[in-house]
Amino acid sequence: MQIGALAGTPAERRAVGQVSWLCAASVALYLATWYIERAIYRNGIEHWTSVLDPGHAPSVRLLMVQVLAYVIVTLLIFGCYLRTLSLCRSGRLATPATRLLTFGTPALISILLLLSAPRLSQDVYSYLAHGYLGVLPGDNPLLQGAEAVRTSTLGVHIDAFGWHASPGITPYGILWTRIEVAIAHLCGYNVWLGIELFKCIAIAANLATAGLIWAVLGRLRPTWQQYGTLAYLWNPLPLVEFSAEGHNDALMIFFTVAALLAALTARPLRSFLWQGLGILSKYVSLLFVPSQLVYLWRQRARSRRLFIALLLAASVLLACAIALYFPFWVGPESFTGLLNRGVPNGLASLFGALGVVLRRTPLQPVSDPLRLAVLTVPTVVFILWQSLKVRSPRQLARVWMWSVLAFLLVASPDYWPWYACMSLALICIADARRMLWLVVLLSLTGRLMAPAELIHDHGYLGLKASKALITGFGSLLPLLCLAAWQTRRWWSSQRWRAARRAGQGASVAPAAVLSRR
Repeated sequence: MQIGALAGTPAERRAVGQVSWLCAASVALYLATWYIERAIYRNGIEHWTSVLDPGHAPSVRLLMVQVLAYVIVTLLIFGCYLRTLSLCRSGRLATPATRLLTFGTPALISILLLLSAPRLSQDVYSYLAHGYLGVLPGDNPLLQGAEAVRTSTLGVHIDAFGWHASPGITPYGILWTRIEVAIAHLCGYNVWLGIELFKCIAIAANLATAGLIWAVLGRLRPTWQQYGTLAYLWNPLPLVEFSAEGHNDALMIFFTVAALLAALTARPLRSFLWQGLGILSKYVSLLFVPSQLVYLWRQRARSRRLFIALLLAASVLLACAIALYFPFWVGPESFTGLLNRGVPNGLASLFGALGVVLRRTPLQPVSDPLRLAVLTVPTVVFILWQSLKVRSPRQLARVWMWSVLAFLLVASPDYWPWYACMSLALICIADARRMLWLVVLLSLTGRLMAPAELIHDHGYLGLKASKALITGFGSLLPLLCLAAWQTRRWWSSQRWRAARRAGQGASVAPAAVLSRR
């Protein structure tokens, strides 16, 4: 059946035509982005075998052209993204044909990006190295950094794909570590197969997250169900970071949104289990536990069933953690990668800027723990305070949104573009209508600054400059804009309340005079 046959009236056929061109343009632009990223990647390799790529030799002038092309194509992709949301908001995506196109296109783009090798990030190669440490006898991914694999046979194979990062000991949860080990055991020395398996997990989790957002919005805001879902599903940042780069944040986000849906549907056991799986993947999911407990406690009217559900979930998760840790457990040292994670030089983030200031004062010897306390303690207090006020499903979604934003923009000691994807998902759930500007800002700055690390790797940009660009535009700029937006909202609400009190006083005064008469 042709798609045009699904639309009956002339207006519906025109909408199908517009959406068809929009989807085709998006697919073409993503393919162009892949080609440009590959060209930037190869613009630091003197002898590349493919002469078809214009970036086969180092050239600053050519690099500038490639970066300009990347910026233009990225802006065009965001133009298609915003146009799609505009059509949705105006009600022109209500037919089966337009829905098939708008929901099918991101899936098609994900499949196309699956076939590409990661260019802007080294994480997938590090996942495979972590997993290989769990396969080799005598090695332990919880004690050894990924760079230990370099001297092995697999290290040579990964280096052939351009792996050069030394991320240290894995900072991820044990569930993700065991997934790494399973994939490394399955693919052996076939690096390409390992890359594809990691990317398949990320793509499946990302598409499933969009389905969960649809289900959550069906309960929270049915009138914005399609809009909020498309705001995430079509968003270029998660689409590229998960489909092309294969980051494991996709799995954590899936577990988190699944926990939210289970909480909203009064299933505390499932909610705790999903949240626990998220924590065992990456520990960021701990941010949502306080408000989750408060909400379920109030919804269950302090019943014993909630305590039983919590006890069962804790028992199951503890048993899973013991089983997952058992082959690699070495006591407290098992958390070395998480506790001793190095802080990159992100001077333009709030965390980095505070460190620069403290290092130029007498507090320099304790600057690192001090800035961690100065930024982390207020964030934790803010999250706990907001959690205590949760009473309704919408409040729960908003608290999760503000919790992850506070961590991302204030307390996080590091920032990379894919870190913002959790915030994007929760904003699309909690308030996609009013805060779409923040969704666009977080994702646009993340995509525009994504090649900065790659340009640094080729020696065209210093480490401090590349990290300052990434964190300054991706973290500090959104923080400043969000603070200004919140200040403006607070000021407007104060003026409105003052005007309302003045209006009430004016209306009451004549009545008082008449009563005296």
